[in-house]
Amino acid sequence: MQNRKPSQLGGMSSAAAFNRGNSTYAEGVTTTTNGVGTADGGESKVYSNENCLTRCVAWGLEAVEEGFGSFGKFTARYPWTVILVSSLICGLCSIGFLRFETESRPEELWVLQGTEALTDEDYVSSVWNNRVRFNLYYATARGGVSITSPAAIQRLYDLHQRVLVINVSASSNTDEFPGKWDYERACLRTGDTCATTTVLDLFDYDEAVIASLTEEEIIRRINNDSFYVLESGREFSKDDIIGFDGDGNIRAYRGVYVLDEHAVERDGERTDVVGEPWEAEGIDIFRGDNSPLETFPQFASSWSEEFGRAIEQDSNSLTIAFIIIIVYLFLTLGRRDKVDCMMGLSMTAVISIGMALAASWGLASAFGEFYSPLHGIIPFLLVGLGVDDAFILVTHYQQALEKGDKGTGYEEAIEMAMRTGGMSILITSLTDFLAFAIGSTTNIPALSSFCVYAGLGVVFDFFFQVTFFMACLTLDARRAHAKRLDIALCCKDGDEVFQPYRSPARGFCCLRCKAVKQDVSTPVFREYGKLLMTWPARIGVLMAFLTLIGLSSFGVNQMETNFRADWFLPPDSYLRDSIDVANEFFTQTTVFDVYIKDIDYFARQEELNSVGRFLTSSREVVPETSDFWYSGYLSWAAETQPYSSAYNASINAVTNATLFYTGLQAFLNSSEGERFGGDIQFIDDMDPVAGIFATRSAAQIGQSEFSGTGQERYEAMQNLRSDLSDAMNYDDARVFATEFIFWERFGFIREELVKNLGIALGVMATIVFLLLYSAPVVVVVVVVKGNSQLLFG
Repeated sequence: MQNRKPSQLGGMSSAAAFNRGNSTYAEGVTTTTNGVGTADGGESKVYSNENCLTRCVAWGLEAVEEGFGSFGKFTARYPWTVILVSSLICGLCSIGFLRFETESRPEELWVLQGTEALTDEDYVSSVWNNRVRFNLYYATARGGVSITSPAAIQRLYDLHQRVLVINVSASSNTDEFPGKWDYERACLRTGDTCATTTVLDLFDYDEAVIASLTEEEIIRRINNDSFYVLESGREFSKDDIIGFDGDGNIRAYRGVYVLDEHAVERDGERTDVVGEPWEAEGIDIFRGDNSPLETFPQFASSWSEEFGRAIEQDSNSLTIAFIIIIVYLFLTLGRRDKVDCMMGLSMTAVISIGMALAASWGLASAFGEFYSPLHGIIPFLLVGLGVDDAFILVTHYQQALEKGDKGTGYEEAIEMAMRTGGMSILITSLTDFLAFAIGSTTNIPALSSFCVYAGLGVVFDFFFQVTFFMACLTLDARRAHAKRLDIALCCKDGDEVFQPYRSPARGFCCLRCKAVKQDVSTPVFREYGKLLMTWPARIGVLMAFLTLIGLSSFGVNQMETNFRADWFLPPDSYLRDSIDVANEFFTQTTVFDVYIKDIDYFARQEELNSVGRFLTSSREVVPETSDFWYSGYLSWAAETQPYSSAYNASINAVTNATLFYTGLQAFLNSSEGERFGGDIQFIDDMDPVAGIFATRSAAQIGQSEFSGTGQERYEAMQNLRSDLSDAMNYDDARVFATEFIFWERFGFIREELVKNLGIALGVMATIVFLLLYSAPVVVVVVVVKGNSQLLFG
């Protein structure tokens, strides 16, 4: 919001001030653009830089002022008509609420549209259900107990058993998701087992084995290998479940329970009607007292739960600030006088702000823009802007009465207030609107929608201030000139000589403190202006300006492109503890998949071998985290008849198409290949020779949401894509993880910043130039504004 003050040029119009600003002043001679003589009667020497552009701008400003003046005169005569029409416009715009939609899904709010990651997501979604719910927990020891003690493992087993008996009903849509849902029913399955990974896998979840464990046996099993292969054939890395300190000592465990998605979409909200109630009970289990362990849940629904709590806390703070501004408005809009206090008018200022909110949100909804949690700060923005506008209009009205002659009535004062005050709030509202209009061009949906809502809010705030509020100011002026008390309209003031805003204020009981001066800012700014004219102050301002430029330049070089969801968690959030444990004891990685579809797998085995080498040797893939089905299949085929007869070790391929496809199906049905059963889709399960429709293979990239910078995550993702495209055409094979759709923005955010900042500064420079026609002033304004943005950025 820009700071705006009533004109200090007396009754001078903006157009006149514009012409005066474009006149040249010589020493001892007052010069004007029209050749009028000096005040002492001497001849005036004209140095005018007026040209066609300045005349057009001055004419335009004067025409707008005349328009405001004419509308002010109409408002002063027919206030009820203006109130009725403005209320009707508000009502018509509010009809758009019939299309009001909310959106809270992060992938729909913060993902740049048209990016490669979204294209990849569509590619993946056409074949696989890529929406699953990862529910992690972390466990550390406390009370002097070792994390490798039998008591720690036995406690984890007890917690695991409690998780298995969670039994919930769907929160809605019970016809679609009937009955009770325990973990076995709700989980994501890999083959015949749930996709669960915990340290208990090392003991096969065998209660008897776990009950008889010794610490030496636990440590032996953990250190047995860096890569575990279970009896089911499922493989995972030690780093997936074991956390180490800097000295290599075992300090923590990590486990994950994966649920399949059971979601419904309604009004822009995506709700997992099974997962969310199940996870709520799971979170309670792991947040409880689990001595001798301290456990930290990081479930899928934890984020929405904690973000909701953060928004609630912020909403409470904004509400308090909102109330403070409103109270300030009520206490300071008018004077400390029982007639001129304008407390009733303050209420209409608040109503006009509410009308602006209703009209702007209704019209934005009609345009198809969604509402997100980010939009919740718009009411606070409009309250600040609307209160500012109300003060300006009332101050211009008061000045018109105070400086006018005794014959100046309230209608003339309303006209003058509209002429000068309306012009003031028009220019600044226009610049605010243009700033939001520029912001709405961003490719980030949440920011674009926010700017549309806010920009329309600025427009309607201006509109209802110069219509509804000014009409109410007219009615308030009629009341004051009729000497009726504010709010208590049935009571009249008995002071016959009192004149509104001409007679001294008489105080208003306890509501307006008589000890406080009516205007504190005027003398303060007067002295400040005198101070700025001294040479020491000028030098100080110049040094401060140069320092600002230096700090801004330094800030640009230090600026990082980054975003972490945990920055927005409440300070006391349990998720912060989970993330701290993860960062301290675990290597932060992200699981991704290589997706391949619509190719002749037999004919392109050479490229499949290249994909295998990519998964094991890419610069971004964490070593020993990949489990490629094709590599496993060839190892099996080389040792299994009749497929070994068609296996050629020199080219590492099966050379007979029929044996290739039938052998692959046999491999998937074997104990060695069972774990890949969910990763390969045949065109026809009854006829494997018809070919393969799609496959996927998982690995890990050495970046995560909570490590490194956003730019590092983006570059790692791009390197991964480049390395895969060297192995196989990227149209046929793609790398994707859900996190990638959020990492993609870091490759464009600087471009967005430069674009929007450049456009905003260009628009601001144009407006300043047209109003002041001074290139040096434009340069100073652009440099100061641009550097301040970069400094605080």
